[in-house]
Amino acid sequence: MSETDIYTVDAIALLCYLADRLPQKVDEIFKRAEDEEVLLVVPSIVLGEALFTLLKGREVFGIKIPLEKLTTFLDVLETSRTVQLVDLTVEGWRLVTTISLPELHDRMIVSTHTISNSRAILTDDQEISDLPKVKTIWA
Repeated sequence: MSETDIYTVDAIALLCYLADRLPQKVDEIFKRAEDEEVLLVVPSIVLGEALFTLLKGREVFGIKIPLEKLTTFLDVLETSRTVQLVDLTVEGWRLVTTISLPELHDRMIVSTHTISNSRAILTDDQEISDLPKVKTIWA
């Protein structure tokens, strides 16, 4: 797998995956990860955001996702070679301080994307999409 085969997952992408509501292009990338053709990097903050959303009982596109689906995803994180949970390094935290976004979690996601040399962030977040030199995919 080359560096161009890495994608960073945002919370909306993870939640839509759990709700079976991914847009076509992002769904294809997730399927390629399931087929071990690409690597999905899941920042720890994304997992935390998704867990918190489910614990609060919030719906995603009108669907209430059972907590068991996230538990199954945790099993995937433990066993998959192509879906990996990633924590920020000191270098990543230094980068967080330089990113022009108002929300800490978005800065952490962009930092993870940059440090991991991922091709794009899978997100519909317009503030992230508006950043120079950050490619996003959501369609």
